[in-house]
Amino acid sequence: MLEDDASDAELIQRLLRKEPWTTEFTVTTNRNDFEAALEHFRPDLILADNSLPQFDASDALRLARRQSPGISFIMVTGTVPEEYAVEMIKAGADDYILKDRLIRLPAAIEAAINQQRTKRNTLEALEELRRSNDRFQTLSRLTRDAVWDLDLVNNKLWWNESFFRLMGFTGPAIPAQQEWINRIHPGDREKMVRRLEEIKKGTIVSWEDELRLHLPDGRIRTVLDRAYVLKNEGGTPIRLIGVFVDITEKRKMEDEQTKRKIRQQKKLTLAILEARELERNALGRELHDNINQILASINLRLGYFLEEPAENLAILEECRRGLAAAIQEIRNLSHLMVMPRFSEKSLRGELSLLIENYLPTMSIKLEARKLNEKHILPPVKEALYRITQEQLSNIYKHAKATAVHILLSADTRSVCLTIRDNGIGFDPGSDRKGIGISNIYNRAESFDGKAEIFSRPGAGCTLIVQLPLSGNHPMDLAI
Repeated sequence: MLEDDASDAELIQRLLRKEPWTTEFTVTTNRNDFEAALEHFRPDLILADNSLPQFDASDALRLARRQSPGISFIMVTGTVPEEYAVEMIKAGADDYILKDRLIRLPAAIEAAINQQRTKRNTLEALEELRRSNDRFQTLSRLTRDAVWDLDLVNNKLWWNESFFRLMGFTGPAIPAQQEWINRIHPGDREKMVRRLEEIKKGTIVSWEDELRLHLPDGRIRTVLDRAYVLKNEGGTPIRLIGVFVDITEKRKMEDEQTKRKIRQQKKLTLAILEARELERNALGRELHDNINQILASINLRLGYFLEEPAENLAILEECRRGLAAAIQEIRNLSHLMVMPRFSEKSLRGELSLLIENYLPTMSIKLEARKLNEKHILPPVKEALYRITQEQLSNIYKHAKATAVHILLSADTRSVCLTIRDNGIGFDPGSDRKGIGISNIYNRAESFDGKAEIFSRPGAGCTLIVQLPLSGNHPMDLAI
């Protein structure tokens, strides 16, 4: 309170203490005390008399607004010209009350406090809005993505610098909506226009799609377009905020990867066809050179028997042994050609049967103690079986090895096959194009796995194959 009349000050305090407020008063009578109270007492409300001889309400208002602009200020005086009171209100006073009408003071105080609280809230909201806008402006400058904001009511578009560069605009003026729509590739433009119409109808609230941009220099950029619709309280769309993410290089890389996979698949298919042809040729040779010769010999001997049965009974026993040999050869050939049914049989067991075909010529040890076949899908087992079959055939034909060690192990993520021999070895680089080695590499790669061969002349050979146990695996690569 700025009041030099003690009785008036006491009267006002008695009046206000009747109100349901917790109120604390400080009474000042001069400028020095008033300034000290502003600094140390920090009031919520100033009640200022205008009749002080050297420091009146107008001086107090200027000082208060300069030091503490958020304090409510009410002039409480005896008589004052109406023009002076209006000037005080214009200068920032919340109200003025005549001392002979103090009954209005509590309501005026409550109104002034609420008004100042509303002003503070408004200023805080505006400040937060300013900070938010500053953050948005800063982020829009820092990001490489093209941010845009379309006012659907006034048909105005805002965008950041990245949008301007991405769309290929060079002039200082902001282009109209139709200008940037014209930059959209003709193949995508119609769906964009149709989508904008659906947005204005309120049928779409957000989307994510790819668009191609046709730039003035002839380049075509691919962007990922994400946008969200803002509506007013009545549910009418009023703004559309979105972002263009340039994914041109990403799409190029994906296209190249797709082409590379297609090339690999073609290469794999060719290798499979070549392997099938080799197997057919091998089958033909086995039938002609081995089984056919055995049967031809049996046929010749039976001819001798039929000419003089009584004197050639021993020929029947020779024919019987020949037929048994032919049956065994056919069984061995079938075992090499037909893939075991791994949905019913174990990989360990089938590999043991495969090894038996080579045991007379070399010692082969199979170690699979850490192999849990429950987590290995049949296609993976087939690939491991064929790779082992291929490598054992390579060792038998070329390595001149006397000992082979096969190790199978698996964890929850992958299965590993290692085949090591003590043969003559070779240079892996010069033999990479061989059909046998190519088949091994292609089978591993088709399962997103890898195969590595370590060898050098005179030092044997080690094949390491690792296949993942998760993901998609081809189901039709077994030959």
